[in-house]
Amino acid sequence: MFAIDEVANASPARRWPPLGKLFLTLALLLASLLSGEVVVPLMVLAIGLGLLFHSTALRLPRVVALALLDGALIIVIGAAVIAAVTPGTPAFTLGIGQWAIVLTDRGIAQGALVLTRSLAGVAVMLFFATSTPIPHLAHALRRLRVPKEITELTILVYRYSFLVLEQSERMFLAARCRLGFKGLRTSLRTFSQVAVGMFTRSVEVAERSQTSLACRNFQGDFPTFREPARVTAAWLAAPAIAFVALVLLDRMLQGVIL
Repeated sequence: MFAIDEVANASPARRWPPLGKLFLTLALLLASLLSGEVVVPLMVLAIGLGLLFHSTALRLPRVVALALLDGALIIVIGAAVIAAVTPGTPAFTLGIGQWAIVLTDRGIAQGALVLTRSLAGVAVMLFFATSTPIPHLAHALRRLRVPKEITELTILVYRYSFLVLEQSERMFLAARCRLGFKGLRTSLRTFSQVAVGMFTRSVEVAERSQTSLACRNFQGDFPTFREPARVTAAWLAAPAIAFVALVLLDRMLQGVIL
């Protein structure tokens, strides 16, 4: 979370209208999900990687990169399972000892579609996450007439989650210094004590925060010191044009539109 927040605040795409980036992300995701051919998800993946490169120059923190590699591995395994269990005409046989895995043409097509859709979705969502700080996202939600209670909860959860993470790191460090993780039985007892301590500390922090907000005449809204750029007509037209173009291309590839 800390790493994503640092990347988002340093991204050159941070100056783009958050509502425009949200519309563009949703348009690309919907176009990829509605596609029936691999070409459109591949195009969305290329667009997402291009936007991600502009946003971060692909210099992701190590924790985020490892999480992405782990997610990509799970996606590849899932696509391989889909290709192996989907019935159809046998196209490829993989022999593993006494067993043989038969991949069908329909299974390979379905697995490739799921794989490209998933990778495209990850690339597009990662672009949005690494270029849009949470306060900007809340500002975009307010522009969409989302109830202020939801945006208020979004910002509060975002801000105070850092305090909870910091407190948990201190408690785990104190437990390690006291050899609290030596052995399975001791580790389980330490985890239970840390969980109880985290719950009580979180309640205390919430009560103190509520009092502090009341003393500052909190009315359920967090003003932004520097408001992000407003969405323009070009930012409204670009997602719509991209969505329509990708959907029409997919229909042409399927032979629906000649």
